[in-house]
Amino acid sequence: MKNYLFYPLLLLLAVLTLTACSGGKPEDTVEAFFKAAAQGDTDKAIDQISFASVSANDMVQARGKVQMIVGEVQNRINANDGFDSVETLNSVISDDGSQATIQSQINYGNGKSTTENTRLVKIDGDWKISLD
Repeated sequence: MKNYLFYPLLLLLAVLTLTACSGGKPEDTVEAFFKAAAQGDTDKAIDQISFASVSANDMVQARGKVQMIVGEVQNRINANDGFDSVETLNSVISDDGSQATIQSQINYGNGKSTTENTRLVKIDGDWKISLD
């Protein structure tokens, strides 16, 4: 009798967990990118990028450029005593919900900050940073 209720509850929990991981807000994608860059996690940072506009022939070059960008962001973070937080200053989502522009303040460990403007696109329900 216990197994009869256990499996449907387990399935419901799995569905809720997967639903919570997809989509999200564009601000979450920007924050995930900067956190990954701060940790030097190039793969996770690249996961936040949309390569939809990149042709198959240019994919290797585009991924290489993103790796360089991640390295530059990590160097900037390290030069400022580490990463503290990301604050969203402004968030504009298009009427159709497919694009967003986020203005963020990146706060560093030494108290300094920079402002970044990031364009995002929604692909298959997930926000990704646009290379366009």
